[in-house]
Amino acid sequence: MKFLLVLTLFLGLGISMVAQFSGTNLMEYQYGQLPGTDDKAFHSVYNKLMLNYRYKGLKISAGAQLYQTPYSDRNYVDPSWIGLNYKRKGLEIKAGNLNETLARGILLRSYEIQGAILEDKGFRSKQYFYRDIMGASLGYKTKRFSVKGLWGYSLNNVYPPTQDWDVRRSDQIGAFYGDYTLKKQTIGVSVLNVKNTQEDSYYGLGSLAGTLFPFFNYYGAYALSLNGKDGNVDPDTHAIYASLNLSFSKFGFSLEFKDYKNFLIGSGINEPPALVREHSYRVLNRSTHVLQPQNETGFQLEGFYQPSLNTVFTLNYTKATNDFGKTFNYSEWFLEFATLFGENFDFKGFFDYANDPFKGESDRYSAGVNLDQTIKQKYGLKLEFEFQTFDRDSKSTQNYVTALTFRYKSKVFVNVLGELSNDVFVTDDQKLWLGGTVRYKVNSRNNLQLFAGERRGGPACSAGICYEVLDFKGVELRWTTRF
Repeated sequence: MKFLLVLTLFLGLGISMVAQFSGTNLMEYQYGQLPGTDDKAFHSVYNKLMLNYRYKGLKISAGAQLYQTPYSDRNYVDPSWIGLNYKRKGLEIKAGNLNETLARGILLRSYEIQGAILEDKGFRSKQYFYRDIMGASLGYKTKRFSVKGLWGYSLNNVYPPTQDWDVRRSDQIGAFYGDYTLKKQTIGVSVLNVKNTQEDSYYGLGSLAGTLFPFFNYYGAYALSLNGKDGNVDPDTHAIYASLNLSFSKFGFSLEFKDYKNFLIGSGINEPPALVREHSYRVLNRSTHVLQPQNETGFQLEGFYQPSLNTVFTLNYTKATNDFGKTFNYSEWFLEFATLFGENFDFKGFFDYANDPFKGESDRYSAGVNLDQTIKQKYGLKLEFEFQTFDRDSKSTQNYVTALTFRYKSKVFVNVLGELSNDVFVTDDQKLWLGGTVRYKVNSRNNLQLFAGERRGGPACSAGICYEVLDFKGVELRWTTRF
């Protein structure tokens, strides 16, 4: 707590001296019960403060987070972020907490999922959903080439701030990246070293990317272990990824391929492309296939057709194969139609068919519609309905989602969400989750959101990262502000 007060006072004094000072704060208060983990409701407060100072090419950031509950073993006050970023022409220097990605995440991916708060069932302590590196990087870029060096300790965000540094940042990494571009074709080389108590490993990657025609671009990468069991290159530890994209006036098409084997690096510092479409629809986002980089091959095809400015058809096919002594073949067909009727009525509908033997789900059918009506340019009404059914162990399972949202301009949103399921993986009998949310935009800098009721948990995916959301029953107030 003292750190927060000192940090706020120190950087707060800068408001009157410099115009480049800014900050954000996220506060969440909950009173309720997390079913299956606590027998009674309790109060909790989570807060994340971030402060930034900019001067020409220099940016300094500092921040902290805290979590307070009646349970002392879950509570903490943690100065989680301190960072420096300096840019001048082609030079960039970073130090402290930083985010870096190598080869589209095949070797390394740091990230921040905006506004998401992570809570693990085992530790029961909340933290902001991010995975960064504590260290330093130096890069230089020109029109034809770029180079970058990186060193630091990667965060394992499975462990909350209540755990020790050595547990949360067990992977020490060092990396180098360089590329050269000629006639819109770029060749790149990456080397990564990972050290922890279990290994001292080196990985290498080569990539080729470019644009052959205005309507056609490509990317390909091959990565492998440079020190296998005998100290030599190990082809049994590899990652292959390739993509092709074509785009015309009314048509678009993409093809991606993956072949990953024994390619979970360190504690999971890499996130190779999953090649599974990320859905905004609740029944599909919750039942998505989660990448297994230890052993997975597959591909993804997606195409769209836009016959008019306000109408789009999208078709996607995904296939993934996992071999863990037994072969699991995941497949999914997805079709979406979106259009605008008149000037005030939006329609969006989807149909999805999948088989997921990894979860024991066969013949999984999903469908839904979104209807959005604008009234007198100030008011709006949106209705969402989704349905899903599949067989598991010869038992038929159904999931229903219904949501109704009323809005006034962009200031007030009132939402009622109901979910019904008889899935034996989440409930012993048919269960209804019913909750309501009110969101109020006080001004351009402050937003308030109030939830009351019961919320269904389960897997959720955002920006290619999948995580578990816990069930919640109670009241939740969230206040986000920027200054």
